[in-house]
Amino acid sequence: MLFKDIQEVKTYLAVGVGNDFNRLKAHIQNAENAYMRPLLHSNMYDELQEFYDEGLPLPETPSDAQLAMNELLAKVQNSVIHLAYWMGFQALNSTISDQGFRRQESDASKSLYKYQEDELKDYFKTSGFNAMDDILEYLENNIAHFAEFKATENWTIRKEAFIPDTKAFEKVPYSLNNSRLTFLRLVTHMQTVEDLQLKPLLGSAVFDELKAEMIKDSPSAKVRAILPHIRKPIVWFATAYLMEESGADLTEKGLYFDSFSVQEKSNLNRGPASEQRIASMIARNRMIGERYMGLLKNYLLNHVEEWPGFEAQDGFILNRDNTDKKTFWA
Repeated sequence: MLFKDIQEVKTYLAVGVGNDFNRLKAHIQNAENAYMRPLLHSNMYDELQEFYDEGLPLPETPSDAQLAMNELLAKVQNSVIHLAYWMGFQALNSTISDQGFRRQESDASKSLYKYQEDELKDYFKTSGFNAMDDILEYLENNIAHFAEFKATENWTIRKEAFIPDTKAFEKVPYSLNNSRLTFLRLVTHMQTVEDLQLKPLLGSAVFDELKAEMIKDSPSAKVRAILPHIRKPIVWFATAYLMEESGADLTEKGLYFDSFSVQEKSNLNRGPASEQRIASMIARNRMIGERYMGLLKNYLLNHVEEWPGFEAQDGFILNRDNTDKKTFWA
């Protein structure tokens, strides 16, 4: 476990010194097991635990690796403690005795109103998941010190993909609020779009050529030119698939780990209007994806000399401007 006493907790949350750390320990452990270990994967998490167990402070002249690990530890602790209070909110707000479960209340203090509880729980949850995004961004920017993480499925840069990272996704433009967690939720759906919609359109020859260029440090000029046209339909179709699968919009970062996150939110806010809004967003994103797919077809037809492997599908009406072209379509 990455905490040993209430003083460490106070680094990230303004809790009273009289708080019983023993009541909190189980919730910290649950948060680490449910979220942090899956995020970092076992090897990276175990290395962080070993670094913590060795104890602080750092030596007078710490190495770059020690400084990087210390910064990662602080970011992980910040996320874990917020998620621990979110996950254990009801238990920490109650007492359990032989007489059953009771709310904590005294003459000197009163329990929160329901809306205050809801807002506080949402604060813990949002802060915890935002901190996890901060962890992923930190690992991405300092990967030289965290080689173990690069080999995991949570590595946020996929060089061989048409949309390799969050920054490329948001350049489409489609805002994920710079969330790496949301990007990782979309990875399988982007792959589905590539396999079932993009590859049949492009044809194997063009698709394979593009993939071979994508892994290079400097893809060819014609590949750089076509990539924006390819990325747009992938983004809009993938987001529609994700919302359809989850029944939620893209703001629910916790869905990357477990669907109960959105269920907890839906108990407060979700009703028929929200479901209608999600259905409307799915339909809109699909429509935009179809339109961008049509623009990609036209781009290929207007640059057929650069992509001779492209073949128009049966029933597709050629709409090519032949002006100043080396070849002629009728």
